[in-house]
Order: sequence, then structure tokens, then C-alpha cells
Amino acid sequence: MEALRRTHTVIHLGIQAPDAKTLPVLVELDDPEHPKITVSVAKFARYLQREGVYSYDKLRKAVIAIGKLRDFYLCERGGEMLTPDGMKSLLEDFLFAIDHGTILNWRPASNHDYLQTRSAVFEYVKFLLDNPSVDWPTHELRFIAACRDAWQNATHAEKSLLFHTKKRGRKKARGRKRIVTGLRHYKPFPPDLVVPLIEHTKNIRDKLLFSLMAFGGRRLSEMLHLFVGDVEARGLSVGVVLRHPSQSPMKWTSATGATVKGSRVEYLRNMFQLLPRTEHGAQPSAAGWKGMKFDDEARMSSEVYFIREVESYLLTLHRAYLHEVRSKVPRRPHPYYFVALDGEPLTIRAVEKQFSLACRRLEKKYGVSLEGYGPHSLRHYYGFYCADVLRADLLLIQKWMGHAQPSSTAVYAHISPETAAKALADAQIQAKLDGRVSITPEEREAIAQSFAGQSIEPIPEAWRLDSTRFGMLDTRNLQRPLR
Repeated sequence: MEALRRTHTVIHLGIQAPDAKTLPVLVELDDPEHPKITVSVAKFARYLQREGVYSYDKLRKAVIAIGKLRDFYLCERGGEMLTPDGMKSLLEDFLFAIDHGTILNWRPASNHDYLQTRSAVFEYVKFLLDNPSVDWPTHELRFIAACRDAWQNATHAEKSLLFHTKKRGRKKARGRKRIVTGLRHYKPFPPDLVVPLIEHTKNIRDKLLFSLMAFGGRRLSEMLHLFVGDVEARGLSVGVVLRHPSQSPMKWTSATGATVKGSRVEYLRNMFQLLPRTEHGAQPSAAGWKGMKFDDEARMSSEVYFIREVESYLLTLHRAYLHEVRSKVPRRPHPYYFVALDGEPLTIRAVEKQFSLACRRLEKKYGVSLEGYGPHSLRHYYGFYCADVLRADLLLIQKWMGHAQPSSTAVYAHISPETAAKALADAQIQAKLDGRVSITPEEREAIAQSFAGQSIEPIPEAWRLDSTRFGMLDTRNLQRPLR
């Protein structure tokens, strides 16, 4: 297959800014021996970053989209000054090519990617129009002029084909169907292997983290934003509260002994000279934060709700982690709960590696394939358990999982075909018991006996622990180094 044709690359440039650590920039490779940063795109990206509307990942995708527009202009249009008609169709033809993947070996874009590309390109062109007096570098002037003229020459823009894609924001009755692959399919971690996964995890930190995700149903990135004070013992159970990584209010004692009230971003800056992990850009320490429905909107906090009565087990892991693991790693100036061997905040990449190693152990022991599963599949397991086993209401599952919209919960709250078939059979039996369907006395007696003795499979007995021992925890694992 022929390689993709492009005249650029995207790199992450380290910057010194009060609100960010890196910035995605477009590097022109027209002359590979003398690459140049596209200043207009860098300024545009920094403008979006300061505004705080785009996440870093969306910002990176916006820069990639502008790079594709530049490829289209140079490779398909030859980079020459175009006629007015050519200018008018530049953006339209580019969007058509993105949509259908007809040139430069592009693949047809999904609706989501298409709309992101369209939005990024339009915002970039508007940024250029709003800054007409900027003295741009000479090597960018032709491309900038082409973008400006393409927009200005698209007369009657609301009726132009340039805006034909507005209908893509609504559900289309007809059109091309996309093939969805990977974990975008509904894919919970196999329910019968969740406990073995935790039991075969080699250190306490990862046992605790995987347990919180599987039985608490929250995202990995949310777990990595936890401060030490967000996890606490509550009698014989453990309590975990998620708080917005930058805006959630808090109170702390300053170096001078004064009590200070402020937000988390102020706490991190004043006490540790740190930015929230959402602002670490392309650095390994970065962790995202998706919108969630808070239990307490004023404090921007959300309780973690646990299934399978594992709170006492989690409390044991929490204590073991603090006393046997975290107290032995080097102390670093940060408040984060989960740390690596060097004491620095635990990274997403490190968790994914440990999860993969645990999966390989299960594959070797049980002869199964866990290819394609990631830590996020534990969150899917939580949604599956709540819907398929507990048969909980969708609005309750939404609250437990912290989704802002019920439509997001519906992706996770999957009902297995076996449960659906049994529910239908039970509904028919119930109709007979209620007298809505005719039934004989013999059938009624048989039905009553069939319902006797049903129960949900309990958690392992070894997990029901008292505070004086660590139960299933292998003491040899306490000495294993964190990876």
C-alpha cells in the first residue's frame, strides 16, 4: 500500500507558561534538511490553549487537521495562487476529500473526526482573518492568503456547499455506515476473570487501583487525579471522593501556618509549584478529565460507589499500600495518591503496562486470549454488572458511574443475550402468576419451586477481612518493587 503523502509532522514543543507545559506545533517538511515551524498554526494553537476551550488531545487533533489542509493545498493544488473560482472551492474540496478519502491515500473520516476537522479548519481561517496585520513569515504567506481568500470568496456562505455538512450534526436517514472497531465496541472485561486478574496482580498498588476501577467503575484518569486526602477510612470501609482536578474548592495550611481557601489549581501552584495533570500536555504525567455529573456541584465532587461489598477489602489494601508501599518510596513534592517506584505521580502508560502483564499471566494460567482489553474494560465490567446482574435503573447507573448524560451510560449498561432471554421467560412466568395468562395449578407449583434458592454469587470469602490481617494478600508481594 502506498504511503500517506504529507509535507508536515506534528511535534510537542516544551513551553514555559503558567497554564501549560507543552504545545503541539506543525513542522513543515518541504525541505527535510531545514524543517520550519508554521508560526501561524503555533500562534493559533496557543490561542486555543489560553482560552481553555479545547482539551490537549483535541488541540493536537486541530493542528493535525490544519496540517492536512496544508498537504491538500500543496500536493493537490500545487501550492500556487489560485483563481477566484479555485479559491472558492479550496475548503469545499478539502472537506469532501476528508469525508470520502479520495486523495493522498486518506481513509474516509468518521462523522466525529470529520466534524472535528471541519471545526478546526474553520476556526484557524477565522483566526487568520481576525489578525490581518500580523507580519507572518515569508514561507507561510501563500498558504495563509489561500485560506483567507477561500473563505472570503465563498459568497453567501450559509447557502454555499461550504456549509453542506451542517446536516452531519443531525441523524441522517441515509448515508454511509462506519465500521466500528476495537474498544469502541461494548467490551467489558470477562466477568469471571475480574477476581483472578486482581489476585494475579503482583503488587499492592496495582491490586488497589484495579479493584477501585472494577468495583468502583471510574476512569483510570480520574483515579490518577486523586490526592492522598481523597481516600480515607470510614469505620470498617473505605471512602473515595473524586474532585475536579483544578476547580474543586479546598482548604489547606500554608508554609506560614495560615489557613488558606482556594481551588485545587491554586493549591498545586502555591504549595508545590505544579500545574494540574490536565495541563501537562504531551508529558507522560498528563492525565485527562472528562465531564462528569457531580454529587455536590458546589464542591465539584463525586462519591465512588462500590459493588460486590468490597469496601472492607479495599480498606485493607488502602492501609497496606500506605504503610507497606507508599511510605517506602522517596517523598516528592506533590499530593497525589498513586505513585511510582521513584515517588513521582503514577502515569497512565505505567498502569497500562502492569495491566497488560496481569493479563498475560491470566492467559498463561487459564489458556484464554485477552488481546484488546485495556484498563478501561474494568469500567465496562462495572456497567455490565450493574445492568446485567443488579438490574439497576439506568439513572442510578448513571449516578454511580458519574456520567453527565444517560446516553453515555447506555453504552456501558449492556444486557447479555442470556439475561435478556431469561428476563423474557421470567416476564412470561410472572404474567401467568398474575393471572394475565391462563395457568394450571401444577404449573403454578412448578414455577414457585423454580424461584426458590436463587442468589447472586458472593465475593470470595478470603476478601471478607478484619483489620488485623491482610487476607488474600501474599506477604511476598509486599516486598515486590513497583514497576
